[in-house]
Formats: sequence, C-alpha cells, structure tokens
Amino acid sequence: MKIKYKFTLIITVIMIFLGLSLNISVRKILKDNMENSIINSLKEVTKSARESIKYTLSIRDYIFKDIALVQEADYLIEYISLNYESKLRICDVNGKVISSNLSEDYIEFSENLNEINEGKTIVNIKYSKNSLTGLISYPLIINQSYIGIINLTKDYSILFMEYKKAINTLTLIEISLIIFIFFISYRLTNKIVKPIETLTYASKKLSEGNYNINIDIKGNDEISILSKEFINMKTKIQEQILEIEKEKEKVEKLALSRKIFFDTVTHELKTPLTSIMGYSEMIIQNIVDDENFKVHALDRIYSESNRLNKLVLEIINISKGLSSINEEFISMDIAPLIESISSDMNIKAKKYNLNIYTILESGEISIKANKIKEVLINLLDNAIKYSIESTIIIVNSYICDNFYIIDIINEANPIPDYVYQHIFEPFVKSNTSEDLSSTGLGLYLCKEIIKEHDGIIKLDNGDTIISTIKLPLSNNHNKSIINN
Repeated sequence: MKIKYKFTLIITVIMIFLGLSLNISVRKILKDNMENSIINSLKEVTKSARESIKYTLSIRDYIFKDIALVQEADYLIEYISLNYESKLRICDVNGKVISSNLSEDYIEFSENLNEINEGKTIVNIKYSKNSLTGLISYPLIINQSYIGIINLTKDYSILFMEYKKAINTLTLIEISLIIFIFFISYRLTNKIVKPIETLTYASKKLSEGNYNINIDIKGNDEISILSKEFINMKTKIQEQILEIEKEKEKVEKLALSRKIFFDTVTHELKTPLTSIMGYSEMIIQNIVDDENFKVHALDRIYSESNRLNKLVLEIINISKGLSSINEEFISMDIAPLIESISSDMNIKAKKYNLNIYTILESGEISIKANKIKEVLINLLDNAIKYSIESTIIIVNSYICDNFYIIDIINEANPIPDYVYQHIFEPFVKSNTSEDLSSTGLGLYLCKEIIKEHDGIIKLDNGDTIISTIKLPLSNNHNKSIINN
C-alpha cells in the first residue's frame, strides 16, 4: 500500500475513533442532562401535587384522611392532570387503585410497592421509539399519617424529540467534519507524498541509467531541500560517469593504439626479415651459382640486418619513452625501390611456382621510403599468398594526371564479398588456411601509410585481383621504362 494511502487511512481511522468517542460522550451528557431535567420536573410536579392534595383534604375537614382520599380521589386526579399536564392514579397503602386516568397499566408502579411503603419516592423514565414518559411513585403522608400512594406519569416526548434532534445534528456535524478532515488530510498527505513519489520515480530512472530527468522544486521545506540534493547528486553522478566513459575511451584508444603499434612494428620487422630469409635460403640451397649474385645477396642480408638492428634499438627506445619511429619524407625516383622490392619478393614467389614481372616507369615523388617499402612488400606478399599456382604477378607503374600509379596484378579466386566490403578496415580477414597467421591489419596499415602520403589505395576484386596505389608526383620527374 502506498504511503499516502496509509497516512490517509490512519488519519481517517483516528478521526472516526475520535468522532465516535465524542458522539458517545456528548450523547451521554445530553441524555444525563435530559433525564436530570425530567427527574427535577417530576419532583416539582410531585411537590406541587402533594401540596394540592394536602390542601384539598384539609379544607374538607375530614377526620379520617384515608377515607377523605377515597372520596376526593376523582377530583384530585382531574385537578392535578389539568394543572400539571400529567396523568396519575391514586392507590391505598396496599396498592389498590382508588381512582386513575392512566391509559395503560405501568408494571413499574407495582414493582416499586415495597420501597414506597418504606417511604421512598421512586422515579422511572420509560423510553419508546418516539416518546418518553416520566414515572414517579411516592407515598402520600399527611400529618405523619400514611394514607395512600400516588403514581404519576408525565409525557416528555417533546423534550425527547429535541434530544434526538440534537443528537442527529451532532452526528451529521461529526460525519461532515470527518469527511472534511479526510479530504483535507488526503490533500495534505498527497502534497507531502507527491514529491517523495517523484523522487522515487526519479531514483528508479536513475538506477536504470536514465540521467535526463528533472524535478520541479518549489519551496524551502525539507522535501524541497531533499529534492535539490537529489538533483545535485544526479548531476555529480552523471559528471562522474561521463568522466569514467571518457577515461574508458582513452584506455580503449590506448589499447588499440598499442595493438596497432605492435602490429605496425611487426610489419616493419617483416620487411627486412623477408629479404634476409629469401637470400639466405637461396645461398644455403645453392640455388644460384653466380658469384656476383652471392655477393649481392650477402650485401642485402647485411644491409637488411643492419636495418633490422636499428628497428629493434628504436623499439627498445620507444618502450622506454625515449623516442618514436619517425621517418622524414624524401624526394626520390620510386622505380628503383619498386624494382628492388619486386626482386626480393620474387625469391619467395618462385617457391610457389610464381614469377613477378615488372613494367616500371620512373617518377620523382616525395615519400617515406621504408613506409612505401612496407606497403609494397605487404601487397606483393598477399599476391603471392593468394595467386593461382604457375601464374605471373605483374607490377606495373606509370604516370597519369600528376599521380604515380602502381598496379599489382595477380590471378586468384575472388575475395569473399563479406571480406571485400571491409577489406581496408582493421582486423578483417577471411577464414581460409592462408589467413590463420594473419592479424588482419596489413591492408589497414597500408591504407594509413598511403593516406599519410596524400595518396589513394584501392583493390579491384574478381578472377584477376588488381591492387592500385596512387601517389602524387613531385614537381619535377623523368620518364623511362624498365622491363624484367
């Protein structure tokens, strides 16, 4: 049960209890006053009637007053009835009726005979539905002589009706007062409880994570102060949650940055390792017997090892917060770089019965050589990984609309559509066996590197896969064709 209903019910029960108690008390007081008035009235009538009887019997000069009472009984009844608006009967000392004008026989008169004979006056009040009758019985003693009994009745119905009217009016007033107090108490309780209900609702919404709540605050009472403090608390919680969310975003970004950094480092390390492994494998297996090639291979192994060593030292410095991998842009002819990378990757391609064929055009562009080298190695590595066996991988470069364009073309099975639609997003890869060791970051990092060079990278899907890089030219460039 809601608290406002409890308060209203409690107040109503208390008011009903107080109303009933007051009604019963007032009823008793009014009834006691009415009965005391009736008793006093009957005593006055009795006193007057006794004097009238005494006077009547005295002036008749009867020797025996009891005989005189019998003879004057009818006259006395008529006289007293007319003067005192009452009815009565006169009995002898044994209770035998001498004369009477009563319309009914009241049993109370017979029951009180012994007490009357003892000299007592007995008063009774008899109630009926809409009438009230006062009864009084008293011994008639004249000159110390007990000569008879007077039983007198007087109608007090008018007084009784006034009493009932007063009681009914009082009851109506009390009921009206209870209803009025119930209404006022309900309004007051509702006024007190409504802000609490509002706070309860707001607290529930707050616990559900809804902070877009407001409370209309009026006044300076305790409830208003509580509401203001609740709003302040809500605001502080909201601010703290926003701060926590910001910190969470920072942590997530930091974690992602670390992940991308280490994956980038992996690809940075992959570039020299690919050359070192390729040339080492050819020397160990004595694939080429040309001494000049062996010298060239050893020179490349040395230079790439030296580069690998520098990368490792740079990573150590970065882990200590002393440095960061940062390469400067240099203007250079990119064709020899493409030729060198294609030559290195061709060693790996031949292991899979593939061959890399280059058609290169010179072009002067501003690049970070190692970064572009990483992109080309990644794209050629993908071409080798997914090409159909015994096919040719073509590396074609040319100048068009102030852009130096590099196309890497290979025959392969089409890339699944769900992968192709997100091919340059991080951590996207297919579920083929070739991709089990892949992080899914290669093409994403390539896109970021090309974006850093203000270039464009795209990939055309189908039975023939074409990876295209577009890099802006420097102001001056030369043209020449290189065929392998």
